[in-house]
Amino acid sequence: LFEIGMSMDYLLTSESVTAVRKLLAGNESQRFRIYDVMTAAVKKNDSIFEFFRQEGMIDTFLSETASDDVLVCVNFYETVPKFCSSEVPFEYLVSASVFSKALQSLVDAEKDQGVTSSLIQVAVLKLFSRMVDVEGADAKEFLEKHAFIHELTRILESSETSNELRSTAVSCLGTIGNSPRALEYLAKEKKALAAFVEVYRRSLSYMRVECLQAIACIFGHSQTPSKETSQACYELYVQLDNGGFLVSLTKEIMKGFEESCVAGLAVIQKMTLHAWGIREISNYQNIVNFLLMRDASRGKNAQQWQFAVIQAIVRSPTAKDTFDADTFARLSKYEKEGPYFVNSVAQVAVRVE
Repeated sequence: LFEIGMSMDYLLTSESVTAVRKLLAGNESQRFRIYDVMTAAVKKNDSIFEFFRQEGMIDTFLSETASDDVLVCVNFYETVPKFCSSEVPFEYLVSASVFSKALQSLVDAEKDQGVTSSLIQVAVLKLFSRMVDVEGADAKEFLEKHAFIHELTRILESSETSNELRSTAVSCLGTIGNSPRALEYLAKEKKALAAFVEVYRRSLSYMRVECLQAIACIFGHSQTPSKETSQACYELYVQLDNGGFLVSLTKEIMKGFEESCVAGLAVIQKMTLHAWGIREISNYQNIVNFLLMRDASRGKNAQQWQFAVIQAIVRSPTAKDTFDADTFARLSKYEKEGPYFVNSVAQVAVRVE
């Protein structure tokens, strides 16, 4: 509706403001619906945010953190990134200490292992990971200003961390690493990456899949990675299994469990975005053989990802010069045939007398 000028104009009238104030005095559901309307409006113009601020509506939103209802606090943290569509609202939230208070709540929650504290920790982790993608802030500068990665590292390292919280921390690390600017910062946080690597090495079943998904996010941070971020990805690759990551990853893929197979193939597909990734794949014949072998029993999703990997290899600008001519020809042939190609078998009629 905000694409229609009349809708925006009405929102700013005294009649509308009176109605909004009445709803903001209502229950949680009513208030957060209004906040959603406000975030949508703020995206249109910084002056809209200034209007809401002058009317006291932004401060009403900020007061939600004082609530004793943990779900209100969780909803607040989920809404904050939506307001940061430009530098003006972002800077106001910074000046109101929204992020420093959120970080402190994360620290305080670590002292309590209750359900409420766990919900707050998860909400704050997701808040900071989402902030690297907002248009109003520079991801690298944001992470430099707030010591969030330090707290994330502590959560990954602690033996007291619940599986749910550790899983969230791993996912958030992947989200952060998927932003090129955030990855520039993360590359220098060796302790955080080392903590993540240790979680990966100890992980089993669903946690291993979570780790692989995070690695795929980091490796796939850009379709055209810079020299610096590509090097950061390579250093993480070497750390993951003392240089033998692709070998262990291939074993994981070949176990036959579709979820881990797909997660592993996604990592390999993102490796193809880097010259070092193409080189590593070409040097390990087992993964090349696996990719070239068609097997309908792998499941449709796994077959699609298998094809996506081959397609990414063939389309890589360095692949033709990296793979030997025969292997590259076979990969190219696979791509042309598609993910579900089946060799036709001649049918011979047998006459029975």
